Amino acid sequence: MAEVGYRAIRTWWVRAALGVVLLPVSFVVLGSGVMLLTTESLAGVLGHLLSLSLVLFIGLVWFVGTRIQFLVDDEGITIVHYVKTHRIPWEQVAVIEQSGSYWTMGAAVVVLRGPVGRRITALATTDRMMLYRGENPFAFVDASRAYAPRPPTAAAIEAHRRWIAATNARRQGR
Repeated sequence: MAEVGYRAIRTWWVRAALGVVLLPVSFVVLGSGVMLLTTESLAGVLGHLLSLSLVLFIGLVWFVGTRIQFLVDDEGITIVHYVKTHRIPWEQVAVIEQSGSYWTMGAAVVVLRGPVGRRITALATTDRMMLYRGENPFAFVDASRAYAPRPPTAAAIEAHRRWIAATNARRQGR
């Protein structure tokens, strides 16, 4: 198991906070569904099914919505998006950039060697997620630092440089 050098979002506290908010709502919705079942009519059964599906939807949103992460370790980068997980070994990484587009400003972008030019943006590293990462959102407000590498991008670039140096040293027999 490789040592994790950087982890962008620790999802446990976000899930716990959302659970504290969503659990009482789910109990109220389920309770109303059980009360609807006592009416012994088709409307009561449909109401119960609706409340049950609403609770399942809340659970799905709670799990999928808090899934995004960005991990940098000795073996590569792991980018976890809402539905898909990308495990990218350092051998496949061509370049690591920082996004300058509006919606993904400050995000780490991994450019792959093959297919040539394929880019994967790590949504957990956007400026919009700074508070979730425990970083100061006002650190990059100053115009002179607006395009400076954010901590996730800097950590990924530094880990990639270390991997390149180690690979070159191995090839030269040092």
